[in-house]
Amino acid sequence: MNEEFIEFLAKEGALLFGDFTTKSGRKTPYFVNTGQICSGKGLAGLARFFAGKIKETGAPPIIYGPAYKGIPLAVATSISLSVDFGIENSWLFNRKEVKAHGDKGAFVGRLPKEGEEVVLVDDVFTTGGTKYESVELLESMGAKVKALIIGVDREEKGEEGNQNAVGEFVSKTKIPVHSIAKTREVFEHLRGKEVGGKVYVTEEMYSLYEKYRGEYGS
Repeated sequence: MNEEFIEFLAKEGALLFGDFTTKSGRKTPYFVNTGQICSGKGLAGLARFFAGKIKETGAPPIIYGPAYKGIPLAVATSISLSVDFGIENSWLFNRKEVKAHGDKGAFVGRLPKEGEEVVLVDDVFTTGGTKYESVELLESMGAKVKALIIGVDREEKGEEGNQNAVGEFVSKTKIPVHSIAKTREVFEHLRGKEVGGKVYVTEEMYSLYEKYRGEYGS
């Protein structure tokens, strides 16, 4: 368990507790949003965790981040791989809307050659909807997605039944998924623990998490 990463997310405000709705429509008492980390120091710290995980799993030539939150994550991770680990590579992200003027491409960054490996980075995995879209997009360019690196695996059921969403994704795409932390680890580590002078997971919040996990957990 990466306790340092978990506490980093909490102190940076990327772990949110309250009443949220995920993209898949599930009502959840917690939310992971690395988009909250918008300072230079914070983003550099986040990128080091992702770069470290990519180094462990074998760094490919290109880091891809889906628009919008994946854009700064991919760029910063590429920088961290170079500065912190001495691994040179490039970054790439997509546009939500293709430009009608100037550079009219659907992508910004270094485009992969046919069969070239790319690693996909994103902050969280719930049911994997946007991940499937990203894989389809990259493979349509001829790229080979080597792995998906995520900050937090929410450990939830997929949209097609009771199978774990990550397992479902791996089964369908044959792409390995590596998470820096899992939701269960986040709540177990932060439960009643004071981090930076604050308790992020109270017994009440832990109870709400357990209830949610009972409904959607895998």
